[in-house]
Amino acid sequence: MLPTAVVLDLPVHLSANYAEFLVQLIAVGNGGHVITINAEMAMLARQEHALSQLISKADLVVPDGAGVVWALQRQGKQVRRCAGVDLVEAVLKKIAQSGKRVYFLGAAPGVAALVAERWSAALPGLEVCGFRDGFFKSQDQENLVAELQTARPDLLLVGLGVPRQEYWIDEMRKYLPSTVFVGVGGSFDIWSGTKERAPKWLRENYLEWLYRLYKEPWRAKRMLALPKFALAVLKGA
Repeated sequence: MLPTAVVLDLPVHLSANYAEFLVQLIAVGNGGHVITINAEMAMLARQEHALSQLISKADLVVPDGAGVVWALQRQGKQVRRCAGVDLVEAVLKKIAQSGKRVYFLGAAPGVAALVAERWSAALPGLEVCGFRDGFFKSQDQENLVAELQTARPDLLLVGLGVPRQEYWIDEMRKYLPSTVFVGVGGSFDIWSGTKERAPKWLRENYLEWLYRLYKEPWRAKRMLALPKFALAVLKGA
């Protein structure tokens, strides 16, 4: 098990190599739930107890957001940001020749198919066992469960957005106990080329959120979580 620190009553795992830990989690075959946490999710968890509980019992909680990294560094923790999109890219490269099966689920119609196609082309040894978009209804759940049980993914990447993807993963784990689930948010849009990621220099300086705000001004209201998060950390709430 990895050591943990606590940010606003939520556990965050500490590691110098999250990708290697995730690869080992997949190799063991006992399943798992991986959450990439940022300030926005942390603040949402303060409002939604169910989400807080999911984060608390997750097998791996990765510091995705700059705000979470800042909060950890204030505690003296030697940790750097591990963006979910980078984490999964590293893991896919590591398991490409292992025979482990990967399923892509989420995003708008056609996006998951494109993501699966692009990763298959980039990593010829990658075992892609299926894909589907995130536009399904509750009445589709039974057929989806059957499809996933037939596909038998070792790694299931879920891009349904926060917190829907976390709740959906928690519900699905009983049907796929040996599968490792990772909530990847909007990563499918980046992998498919639907959206452009921030330049590397912005990412390295923890300013990717600013670029996303520039590209998607509608995020302004959601970004209000950032100063609220910082204030809560400073108050020790």
